Amino acid sequence: SRFKPPRRQPFPRGAPGCLRVDPPSWQPMTAPIQENVPRSEEVSFNGFYKAETTLKLGERVHLDFSFFTSGCLGFLKFCCFPPCSGTCRRTLRNMTKQVPQTRVRILDARKKEAEEGLSKREFFDTYGFVLLEHETAMSAEDWLVNSAKPLPNERDHEAFRVGTKAEKAPVRDIYAKEIDCLVRDLIPGAVEVVYPRFALRRGPGGPNNFYGLGVHQDYGVYPEDLKSIFALKDSSDPQSVDYAEWRAKLQDGSCEGFSIINFWRPVLPMQSPVQNTPLAVCDPGTVEMDDIVPQDVYGFVPGGQHNVGVKFNAKQKWYYYPDMTKEEVLVFRQFHYDREVSAPYSRLKTVFHTAFNHPGAPQNAEQRCSSEYRIYVYWK
Repeated sequence: SRFKPPRRQPFPRGAPGCLRVDPPSWQPMTAPIQENVPRSEEVSFNGFYKAETTLKLGERVHLDFSFFTSGCLGFLKFCCFPPCSGTCRRTLRNMTKQVPQTRVRILDARKKEAEEGLSKREFFDTYGFVLLEHETAMSAEDWLVNSAKPLPNERDHEAFRVGTKAEKAPVRDIYAKEIDCLVRDLIPGAVEVVYPRFALRRGPGGPNNFYGLGVHQDYGVYPEDLKSIFALKDSSDPQSVDYAEWRAKLQDGSCEGFSIINFWRPVLPMQSPVQNTPLAVCDPGTVEMDDIVPQDVYGFVPGGQHNVGVKFNAKQKWYYYPDMTKEEVLVFRQFHYDREVSAPYSRLKTVFHTAFNHPGAPQNAEQRCSSEYRIYVYWK
């Protein structure tokens, strides 16, 4: 049977729903290690780049998925029959640089945390990810309100932005308040935290009935990779900045760094633990910088998005948390900028990840319903 986490009571805290990560005189909590559970398993991942993939200086792999995200009209524009469009040919050609299936040895992250004996904050600082216990007041309906979805052009993006302002925002009005103490316990130097009005709900019954079954890192490595993220400023939101304002803020002395943190969790209406499509995360300290492959990915945000893929390397250590429940949240770092660290970086601080089909999942395993809530943290 799979490892199931023991129930632990959260430390008392002023705000409901908070787990105190590092209280005074805190001693690491160690979950019992079940000997009948394998230390590692072999699974298949999609989307690693081939070892022989090489790019010129400044070159990026062009991948246009608008055929998948833009409906019938987007599919026709992508394909342009006849003949196949240039972006179609370029995307298909670049997809041949990837390996459809790679066998990977994946480790049990619950055991890793127990063996390390670190506090939750220390583990997060070291590995870029950590699992926290957290119960939420969010309902199944709340997770669907303002759920993010692929927005390949500015018209769709603007319609979504206007629509989200017209509706309530449970993820910011309820969930953000619940997790604020978790953020500040994990990142005690946080001086400003930006909580969006939307999260990304995946699975049945939502706008994203698909999973990220491919190894990736969503936000790139360097500040210039975030140009498209900050391309559209919301003048009605005092925390919204454009790219130039964001770069200036990183240098004006108000902070020493900036991170994008993902709060990933199973959510209602799911009832069972996640078994079929769990999320795997990679220890960034085991990723060689030379194995990172810059990408321009189109079809999800207006103007495309700079992010990165990676070549498989046997030195990489991949982990997952077996049987995650909706009373747990996986926190991991998706972007990290430290003003004191000059480019090019010698070490990665962000977490490559992928969903994967677990070969040991029961045939009748419940389909995963999950939410990704990505927040911006300025810190000193």
